[in-house]
Amino acid sequence: MELTRGLKHANRYRKIAAVLARHGFGYILQEVGLFHILSLPKRLASDPNDFNMHSIGERIRLVLEDLGPTFIKLGQLISTREDIFPPSIIEEMEKLQDEVPPFPFEQARQIIENDLGRPLDDIYYTFSEEPIAAASIGQVHQAVLHDGHRVAVKVSRPHIKETIEKDIDILRDLARLFSQRFHWARYYRLQDVIEEYVDAIRDEVDYYVEARNTEKMRTNMASFPALEIPAVFEKYSSRRVLTITFLEGTKLAELGSSNKDFHKKELARSLTDAFLHQVLIDGFFHSDPHPGNIIFTDSDRAGFIDFGQVGRLNKAMRRQFINYVIAMTRKKPDQVADAIYGMADIPETIDHDQFAEDVYYLLAKYYEIPFHEIRFGEAINDIFATSHRYEIQIYKEYTMLAKAFITFEGIIEHLDPDLSIVEIAEPYGRRLAKEQMDPRKIAKDWLKEGMRQRNYLLDIPKEFRDALSKLNNSHVGVEMKIPKINIFLNKLDRISNRVSFSIILLAFSIIMVGLIIGSTFGDSSSPLVRLPVIEISFIISFFMFLWLLYAIFKSGRF
Repeated sequence: MELTRGLKHANRYRKIAAVLARHGFGYILQEVGLFHILSLPKRLASDPNDFNMHSIGERIRLVLEDLGPTFIKLGQLISTREDIFPPSIIEEMEKLQDEVPPFPFEQARQIIENDLGRPLDDIYYTFSEEPIAAASIGQVHQAVLHDGHRVAVKVSRPHIKETIEKDIDILRDLARLFSQRFHWARYYRLQDVIEEYVDAIRDEVDYYVEARNTEKMRTNMASFPALEIPAVFEKYSSRRVLTITFLEGTKLAELGSSNKDFHKKELARSLTDAFLHQVLIDGFFHSDPHPGNIIFTDSDRAGFIDFGQVGRLNKAMRRQFINYVIAMTRKKPDQVADAIYGMADIPETIDHDQFAEDVYYLLAKYYEIPFHEIRFGEAINDIFATSHRYEIQIYKEYTMLAKAFITFEGIIEHLDPDLSIVEIAEPYGRRLAKEQMDPRKIAKDWLKEGMRQRNYLLDIPKEFRDALSKLNNSHVGVEMKIPKINIFLNKLDRISNRVSFSIILLAFSIIMVGLIIGSTFGDSSSPLVRLPVIEISFIISFFMFLWLLYAIFKSGRF
């Protein structure tokens, strides 16, 4: 299967190899055994040990840009993982722009008509042939429905799903190869990052997912009149076409030059209140609230768009996050460390005392800052980055949340530099903490846990009977797993074969020396001397030696 897939994607592999070699990563190709797939001219022109003058981060960015949309999206995901990757890489990944030339209108028309099963003119009263935005996944056209609604129509790029699936196969193979050969790939958890990317990109390329996300967010935000979420027209949507309400307004960068008098402080507070409600109450939040995804539709109203990617926190995760925030605000490093343990996979070898001490020194800088000046997202991300040094693997839901906070704080700072997200979050924290201490909730949780344990208890007699039955029938086995035991046994086998080979060689030499001495100085009347013993012994010993040598080398364990 892997061989067939490799042959199927051979041209794409050669393209990737050529781009890596051109940007000074020939040594990686050499190490993982892919240098040979380059064409002969490219191999002759590429030096595997060539390091050009650009930084590592810049060269990675250039590689991703050359390889196109799938890889650019991967770079953008990497830019959100400040808890894993160093600042030099993050800074370069943030420069990646998801801007590509639009595809022809006729292709957009064909996709719409094929998916919706009707001529374009029957669906839309007017439809602008020129897109108002174009990106790697699709492009957006402005249109008007026959009932007068102004809509935005997102159309997926032709064959983009097939292209992405092909690149996903290749990325998984490369991540596996790199992780086997390079420590840095294991340290940066390259295979985990790729799997996270796969989930995200598959959701983003399926407009049904975005439609469901948009409708859910619109329902959740119904009690926030200052926030507008577009409506989805399901009748005119499919996996490759999404028709939503067109939000007309002003982008963040244009607020200063607008003639309209925007109430920036009120907008900042309304947006913050809505975002915290998404995170702490609904557990369903916009994971990429960058300036391009926020439109100011009126002096005191703003709209969120683009819900291809959203973050999700279940109730337990929200409770754990609140515990983390409370520990931070109370200046309790030990409690912060304990909260982190509930938000991540912890290695068994971790030094808990040292980790708590590092958390203390990291938080000390925030304790010296006035409470209202603390950058919430930055504080969270700093702790996550420290955790990574201890090989603590923070769950991706929390890292997505940290990045969303950092991005969102940048927008709020532009609107109202004096507003503190931490202060607005405090009532939410008190509300959730109060809910945790509610006797009715505690009793409900205990009852739920009791019912779960009841099922386990009811299963015990049956499990006990099965165990006794296996004991009586002698069907009980012991399985031991010792890490790398096969490697150890193979090495032991090699050593024993080499020792055997040395002993046989020594014995062969002793026999030959004895026979030669005996024939030279021994009794000439002896029948052994008159017989061709030396020749016969030599031939027999020589063939035994060759047979043993062949057997050892054939085993592959010499």
